[in-house]
Amino acid sequence: MPRRRFQQGCIRIVGGQWVLYYWQDEIRNGERERVKVSKRLGPISLSDRAARKLAQPILDAVNSQTEIPIRDSRRSITFAEFIPEWRRLAAPSLKPSTLKGMESVLRTHLIPALGDVPLTTLDTRKVQELITSMVENTAKGTRENVFGDLHTILNAARKWHTNIPVVKRGDLYFGIKKAGEGRKAFFTVPQVKAILKAVQGRKPWDAFFWLLSLSGLRSTEILGLYVEDLDFENNLIWIRRGAWNGKIQTVKTPESENSIPMTPIVKAKLHAHLIGHTHQLLFPNKLGRPFNRGRVVKKIFHPILDKLGISHKGRRVGFHAFRHTLPSMLLQTTAVKVAQRQLRHSDAAFTVEVYGHVLGDDHTEAMDKIESVLLLPSGS
Repeated sequence: MPRRRFQQGCIRIVGGQWVLYYWQDEIRNGERERVKVSKRLGPISLSDRAARKLAQPILDAVNSQTEIPIRDSRRSITFAEFIPEWRRLAAPSLKPSTLKGMESVLRTHLIPALGDVPLTTLDTRKVQELITSMVENTAKGTRENVFGDLHTILNAARKWHTNIPVVKRGDLYFGIKKAGEGRKAFFTVPQVKAILKAVQGRKPWDAFFWLLSLSGLRSTEILGLYVEDLDFENNLIWIRRGAWNGKIQTVKTPESENSIPMTPIVKAKLHAHLIGHTHQLLFPNKLGRPFNRGRVVKKIFHPILDKLGISHKGRRVGFHAFRHTLPSMLLQTTAVKVAQRQLRHSDAAFTVEVYGHVLGDDHTEAMDKIESVLLLPSGS
């Protein structure tokens, strides 16, 4: 008989759900093991007291356990049981930034909801139940990202296990976007000018913010630039890598590894920045490593926005707002293909969908002309 354990469990809110965590003894391969188990109790609309009331029968059963269940080695392993295998075999091939995001999704959404589900029964219906349970408390984009990570993990599982259902994105309902959901943060032209004026002459931020404003590069790509990536003879900047959490890594997508034009003022700013520069990195910190983007946003960028009176809503507006601003101006003045090439997107339709959200003067003028036609007297 196993020793009695009077567990109280741990109840947390995870992914908009009350989740109970506790330990359970099992016999695996002839050996006794204690495994951590999670059970969803219900939505956060339940009170703390109601959630604990739902958890009590589960804890009572565990605390009064007299026989240790034997795990049938022929039974399909559960999603939670597979994750250590995935971490050992597949996760090392992912970029650190990608892996960090997936671990967050696993911890917040996937393991609490699907942890005790056998892989062979993890079908479209069970995934739909997870997505539907998230509708009230998450954005549509979050639900799509959760499925994307789950899809990646299940693809890996099929390489080493059999009879795992294929869940297709097109067979799922992700719900509709709520009002204002997914709206991209961007700056107006006067705001960009004010930011550039605020950093004028401040090394290294003068050159850094001009690159943000006139390149369309991701901040991680700028922080990962080497001096050798600057082709002053042909006025090009080559993007070959990025930086995340102070470490060099690959760029986001194959299309991202490309070159972009170096404008005259960016060229002048970079020349000034390189006076006395001796490091391989274009923007090294005091330790000779890439800057941490989050710290730069917090310590340098947000104080500038505060001083200028530009709202940044906590962490929601970061350097990516510059990447949203430039293509909006490009789409007003040139062809979609140019904006697509500058941002290094694989699909021009994606460029318009994501960044064509600002009505420029050309759009306004066109509508004014249409209005004037309608106001002309009949027969004119």
